[in-house]
Amino acid sequence: MLHRVVEHRSEGENKELEVTSEFLEQAIEHYRRQGYRFVSIDEACDILRHGSHQTKPFICLTFDDGYQDNYDIAYPILKHHEVPFAVYVTTGFMDNRLPMWWYPNEQLGISTESLKVLDADSLCTIGAHTVSHPKLDTLSLGEQKKEIEQSVQELESLLGHPIRHFSYPHGAYNTDTIKIVSDSHFISALRAWGGNIRKGDVTLLELPRIELKEP
Repeated sequence: MLHRVVEHRSEGENKELEVTSEFLEQAIEHYRRQGYRFVSIDEACDILRHGSHQTKPFICLTFDDGYQDNYDIAYPILKHHEVPFAVYVTTGFMDNRLPMWWYPNEQLGISTESLKVLDADSLCTIGAHTVSHPKLDTLSLGEQKKEIEQSVQELESLLGHPIRHFSYPHGAYNTDTIKIVSDSHFISALRAWGGNIRKGDVTLLELPRIELKEP
């Protein structure tokens, strides 16, 4: 799990959401030397459902929220190394329609044009991440449905194809959320914690992740 990729990290709490471009490139090279294989979220789900003849451990890189730097800085690195990745977009942040309150006075949301370019590349999978990034487990059933379903509708209208992967904002969800996600025909839904995944250990609608942190 990643969020922002920047040239220079900021100070304060938001520093934890950022890795530098140098760190990302070094991490890719490190894991490849260690024998890991980078896979898309679709392939990760396929391995977990059906198994694989591959014996190598795998990594799936995921980026939450939908920052413009995912396109400007991360994408060229991932493209150069031919690394699949997924971007989970909070649709209200696109084109900076809603502010990212944890970055006051900054406009960091990805543009719709950049998102279209990412989506056109087979390396990238676009997933949904609600409209306004709430803690879903604090909302009513109706409010949760609106956040999830509207975000999917916006992305599908923009990109012209089904959206089949979801990430829980803040890693927060409850049984109502899982029911909505299941009824929405998502293939997977990602948590914000939980560690490694192995076949049979987890449900695809509660996939754990490990945060890739820069010291």
